[in-house]
Amino acid sequence: MNRNQLERALRSAGEIARDRDFYIFGSQAILGLVTRPPKRCLVSMELDIYPRNNYQAAPMLVAKLGRRSVFSKRNGYFLDCVSSELATLPEGWTDRLVPFRTKNTGGVTDWCLEIHDLVISKLAAGRPKDLEYITALVTRKLATPLIVKVRIDSIGANTGTKETMRLALKQMLTRIKNARRKSRVAK
Repeated sequence: MNRNQLERALRSAGEIARDRDFYIFGSQAILGLVTRPPKRCLVSMELDIYPRNNYQAAPMLVAKLGRRSVFSKRNGYFLDCVSSELATLPEGWTDRLVPFRTKNTGGVTDWCLEIHDLVISKLAAGRPKDLEYITALVTRKLATPLIVKVRIDSIGANTGTKETMRLALKQMLTRIKNARRKSRVAK
């Protein structure tokens, strides 16, 4: 997905939901945070969105803009409604939301997870594609590992989940460090 596709999806969602504010919880939040995101962060064609005010519109949004919709077949990307209860997020995430609105969103504002909160959500999911996403952010120095470590401590998950997240982060940082070392030696 690219920024133009995000803007079109937001415009369409605003028209259908009659809502001007949406949360974006998934990968595509990066489009509202970074002008030139890493390519590895743009592979998903799914926009995880949720109306900020008109929650009742979620089923209608999925029907009109979701995976099996005419919109999806025509455009090659789709929208899914995902509420904050499905994501693992650190304490205070709502205070750090970053607004994204352009002339092309038709007056709709996308409230993106702050980049470290996005990393926490991805780290908690722990799928290989999520870890690749985080690796791209850390490698490009868009996310700071120390902030991620602090945010892990503030999530409302059990100790085992937090330990799993810490271990995954540690392993990822070791792989990044080793790759950088190999790159320097090769030069």
